[in-house]
Amino acid sequence: MSLTKFMRDIFPEAIPLPAAIIYNAIPARILKEPERELAQNVINRIESGILVDLGSGTGFLAIEIARRAPKLTVYGIDLSKAMVKIARRHAQTTKNVQFEFCNAAELPFKGNSIDFIVSTGSLHHWKRPVKVFNECYRVLKNGKEAWIYDGCPDVPEEEAGQAVKKYGFWRYQVLRRLVRIHGFTRDEYESKIRSILEQTKFKDSYQMEQTGFWMKIVAKKCS
Repeated sequence: MSLTKFMRDIFPEAIPLPAAIIYNAIPARILKEPERELAQNVINRIESGILVDLGSGTGFLAIEIARRAPKLTVYGIDLSKAMVKIARRHAQTTKNVQFEFCNAAELPFKGNSIDFIVSTGSLHHWKRPVKVFNECYRVLKNGKEAWIYDGCPDVPEEEAGQAVKKYGFWRYQVLRRLVRIHGFTRDEYESKIRSILEQTKFKDSYQMEQTGFWMKIVAKKCS
């Protein structure tokens, strides 16, 4: 068993308080620049309606989206009470975002009620991924999408050079190590994750695309 797989398997689905504090202090800050870019990509697609961030962690992405798109109502969902508490503290001055303690496999929304779902760095924590994807399908409106991002350390050589220029050498190295532990290899996406998706209601309407350190899964609800 690889160290990466071992870390994924032993890490709990709900992040405990000590780990949440450490995450808020170091990894969350390192990920801010990539998540700013992701936030802009999201609001280029949707500027109003209801958006859900699954596994919202300490809240940076959900808050960034809410601030850039004030007509959106943004919900951050996380299974860690510690993460939710930190996120609520960060969001005190942002009125169109709220954070709730909830399991992504049992979303507290009515069917066909959500306009967009986004998730970053959460997929590798899901203990019931088929159930989570099917919950996303249930709550999304027809024709709407879920963008599920998780880490992929197998960055193409030409993109790696661009990433070094964008983030700097040392931040690039830290990011690469983070996604090596918190994510999947490209082979795992093509085997394990594709197998999971084929068991979901999105089986005929999804695609995967690597973008930098992220593997992006676009899953569309088609009636």
